[in-house]
Amino acid sequence: MLLLGALAVAAAQPAGYTKLNVKGRVQLEIPDDWTINDAEHRKRVKDLGEKLTGLQTQHTASLSVQSFPTPSRMFVRVSFIKLEPSITQADVRKEVQADRQQVIRDLADMWKEESPVMWAGLAKNGVKEVGRPSFSVEPVGGQTALVIRYGRTSTINPAETMKVAQYHVPLGAEKALITLSYIDGDKGAMAAHDRLKNSFVIR
Repeated sequence: MLLLGALAVAAAQPAGYTKLNVKGRVQLEIPDDWTINDAEHRKRVKDLGEKLTGLQTQHTASLSVQSFPTPSRMFVRVSFIKLEPSITQADVRKEVQADRQQVIRDLADMWKEESPVMWAGLAKNGVKEVGRPSFSVEPVGGQTALVIRYGRTSTINPAETMKVAQYHVPLGAEKALITLSYIDGDKGAMAAHDRLKNSFVIR
């Protein structure tokens, strides 16, 4: 496995898990037998995503991991996106405390404005939206995240639904975008999702 750039791997954890530290800001634990995609693969994913959706992405994932065996049932991606102007965690908490529902409405409005282009691009490749998206403000890894959840058909098997959650975590001059996705109804994938989510530490 190639780990390039800012990704450092610590010693394996006793229960068959490896602790990863992404850019010194996001820490998580993954099963030892999962696949960590190297920088070249992450760039291919970015290029493919742009081709599929017709959208130019703002970033290449700093970390992309998928469960084993293939076909993977659980995926995790961690990216960092520049924020202009800067938004700190204190700013987020202040806005949420002042009017939580307005923060959620703003998040929903942003998704409503930006997602149609993504769905139109995915539809060309047979991927469809499943159900309605939901929006929330939740703690993750010790920080406050703006969360978008949605369902889509799987690219491997159109009869299966992939549940996707995007965690947007403002950290000052940049935000961490953590994307967790798993095949709905797969108990192993759901358990892996929950354990992985609970392992996050964000600084």
